[in-house]
Amino acid sequence: MHRLAITLLLCGMATAILAAQDSLLIRQTDSITYRQYLDGDYRSLIETSRDARDRGVSFYYLDYRTAIAYDALKNHAAAATFYERALAVTPDDALLQESLYYALLLSGQQDRAQLLVASFAPHIQAVTGYHTPTIDQITLSGGYLMNENDRSITAGNGYDSLNQYGDMAFTTLGIDFNLSLNSRLKLGYQFYNTHFQRSTGELLLREDQLAQHQLTAALEFFTPGSITWGFAGGYYNIERNDAGEVNNYSLTAFLNKRFRYTLPEIALSWSDFGGISQYQARGSLTYYPLGNLNFYGITSAALIHTPDGWTTQQQLFSQHLGFRLFGQLWADTGVSIGNHLNYITNRSFTVYDTYDPVMATASVTLSWYARHMTWSAGYGWQQKEGYAWSATDYNAYRYNNHLINIAWSWNF
Repeated sequence: MHRLAITLLLCGMATAILAAQDSLLIRQTDSITYRQYLDGDYRSLIETSRDARDRGVSFYYLDYRTAIAYDALKNHAAAATFYERALAVTPDDALLQESLYYALLLSGQQDRAQLLVASFAPHIQAVTGYHTPTIDQITLSGGYLMNENDRSITAGNGYDSLNQYGDMAFTTLGIDFNLSLNSRLKLGYQFYNTHFQRSTGELLLREDQLAQHQLTAALEFFTPGSITWGFAGGYYNIERNDAGEVNNYSLTAFLNKRFRYTLPEIALSWSDFGGISQYQARGSLTYYPLGNLNFYGITSAALIHTPDGWTTQQQLFSQHLGFRLFGQLWADTGVSIGNHLNYITNRSFTVYDTYDPVMATASVTLSWYARHMTWSAGYGWQQKEGYAWSATDYNAYRYNNHLINIAWSWNF
């Protein structure tokens, strides 16, 4: 009995000592971070906060100051995490609500920001400019593709038939609709007009313009847990050089989840270009290492399986980097290698259903963001593979395309 009493007494004393130590550590952390906050020493404040949390110390003002420090250093993704912690303690704090909203926006989490602001009081919504228009965005773009696919490439090879696809003009129109707070419908139309020649030796057999019309749509759903999923598809009316017009289709299902600095996505697609089925699996990782939109990247890889095709397996890899130059001017660069024939990306709004397969790409785009408008201009390079046919064999050759593109969009 005495031993039990002594044990309970010792446990009580140890608990009291630990509580006193924790209380002292909280008071010290509170004092240090408050001074660092007043001095604007945000990097030291973050280090102090990290050390305290490693020792199991967390309290309202520590989270609040840590969020402000991350925000001041432009790491808005980390700031959003600590604003959320502080807001859980004082859910009606208008300043905290507004700060969290902007931190989500500036870290590329627009969907979460919209869901959050919808729960705010009307006067706070008015401060943030919150509104949910039926039409979210309209985009119009166009361009011209110049290539080096000249008959002299295969001169002297003794071919019987050479189909060459030359310069191309194109235009696209996209409209995004807000169906509800957590769903969106995107519609797009693309038109392509390609110059075509068929020849044998030095004799030109046929010259024509081949048209292609594409209608695409994507239905997206997103949750407060930063999960986005949906379906997309396209209808393609393609004028071929030997079979008149053909109609093809594609379907895509996609799923992603946003974490603090990363957004992994998986997309599965089916299409029937060329009258045979293709199956595609594509994985991508979007990342924001600085916690803001000033620098970001997208790394992706895809596998295309065409059981009845001339080529049954295709692999490709792409890398995209975007960064802020100055003011409201951003640059986006990208490279992609591999056989892109019938490759589907960008939720079915970009499809490489080209007459000749694209084997590699590189691009650079400059975008200027105004209040509601975005203007973009870009240059793209493509390497394609063409074929010259003879009675007994064919000759594959590579040629280059050069693409100039401009785009304008309006955000409502």
